[in-house]
Amino acid sequence: MTLFSPADAIGSVCTLALLLEVSATPKPGLVDRLGNGAHNDMDFSTFLSSAAAIAPYFSACAKAGTELPALDGAALARIRPLGVQCDQVMLAAAKGANTHKGAIFSLGILACAAGFLHREGDLSPAAVCAAAAAIAAPALKDFDNPAPDTKGLRLYAQQGVTGIRGEAASGFASARQWALPILEELSGKDFSENDVHLQALLLLMANVRDTNLLARGGEEGLAHVRSAAREALAHGGALSVDGKARLIAMDKDFTRRNLSPGGCADLLAVAIFLHRLPGLAGGGEGSLCR
Repeated sequence: MTLFSPADAIGSVCTLALLLEVSATPKPGLVDRLGNGAHNDMDFSTFLSSAAAIAPYFSACAKAGTELPALDGAALARIRPLGVQCDQVMLAAAKGANTHKGAIFSLGILACAAGFLHREGDLSPAAVCAAAAAIAAPALKDFDNPAPDTKGLRLYAQQGVTGIRGEAASGFASARQWALPILEELSGKDFSENDVHLQALLLLMANVRDTNLLARGGEEGLAHVRSAAREALAHGGALSVDGKARLIAMDKDFTRRNLSPGGCADLLAVAIFLHRLPGLAGGGEGSLCR
């Protein structure tokens, strides 16, 4: 008896990615198991409630992917109404806090891409990200809006930063370049999963033009976070005692400065999803493709 459909299985990996991301501790300026970082409207429990509430959305996006006849501009239009509904569910569960808006966009597209590809048995990061890029491409047309009404659109109008839309349309290039290789290299090695996730986050913080940081601290805030992350990495990052101590100091510093690398946190969740997803195509018990 099959308990879970392919869409449910894909959705469960999305939810797991969110839970592992928020659980990674200590994360500078971000909500984790020890504190709220630079956020006064949410905590670890808020994130858990939000992740549980929006979990069905990812399965719905994956199911929409299984029903796509082709990867074209119509795919994004098909799942965007689901995203609007999911945003409302998130806000209700998180009591008005924006816990997962970026992840809803990113992982929703990735779930749809994985749903489309599961029939071919190829859930590799390269294949899923290529499909996600095809689905996300129409999102760049949002920047044609003459009256930006979101943080991301305003930043594009002011600075030309494409943010999460650009990341998705690139096939999540930043997650694949900076975070995923660390997860693949260190998985199963003599490091805790928590510390491997933190190391991947530091690499993202050191290299990504995070729109959340730009919105909170401008170019100065972004440069400060990048510099601190690179310094921590130079001392071993989350894989060393000295680097871990620097993470704790960075959390206090970023919290005081009201800096939160939320975009990098979303990309960490993307990388975790991409790292975990191929296991569903392995052909064993519980596999999607057998």
